[in-house]
Amino acid sequence: MTSSSNPAILHANGEAAWDISDEVLSVIKREAKPGMITLETGAGQSTLAFLEAGTHHTSVAPAKAEFEAIRAEAVQRGLNTDHLECVEAMSQLALPAMDGPLDIVLIDGGHGFPIPAVDWAYLAPRLKTGGLMIVDDVDLWTGAMLKNFMKDDPAWQMEEILRGRTAVFRLVEPFHLREWTNQPYVVKQSRWSQRLRKAKNLLKLVMTGQFSAISAKMANERKLADAARNDY
Repeated sequence: MTSSSNPAILHANGEAAWDISDEVLSVIKREAKPGMITLETGAGQSTLAFLEAGTHHTSVAPAKAEFEAIRAEAVQRGLNTDHLECVEAMSQLALPAMDGPLDIVLIDGGHGFPIPAVDWAYLAPRLKTGGLMIVDDVDLWTGAMLKNFMKDDPAWQMEEILRGRTAVFRLVEPFHLREWTNQPYVVKQSRWSQRLRKAKNLLKLVMTGQFSAISAKMANERKLADAARNDY
């Protein structure tokens, strides 16, 4: 089993290489073990790296020609493709019908809003505690949003940022998708907009002389805050 010193050009019918960095391939080589269950959105050299590691791997992308090129390159390298499943579909359509635990996830499919977050929402609940979540292209806003959210969540441990482009996280406790009041990043990002809204509403009541409504509104805000602490 050998890897190519001159990586094949696998995208755009052999005309382009939109491949992940060598540093990410090194992470896959280090972390992926034979028999692990792995999944990526997207396809390319990373797919071959998972095959080389001997994992049971699923790649999800609307990319028939790329999958054909990957299989041909795998044969060229002497890699076993028996445990490779290529799902030719948009990830947001394919992932809802898939299940089963995962050891490593690589999010590197569509980068337009909200696809990375949608991929994450379907795949994070399937990741085993201790498993690895790799998010590529965090220099784009859609990836950065996901990286920043995970960085503030105690369930995730950020292990490294590779070349300012790829974030590597480990799930350190069982995953739960919580309401926003128990998501530190969402709370932090919402703080000033909420305060501004409340200040504007209070000012409107004062300016219109609705003083009796002010105390009622403040009491209601306290009730809402107390209820929010018990949100899942």
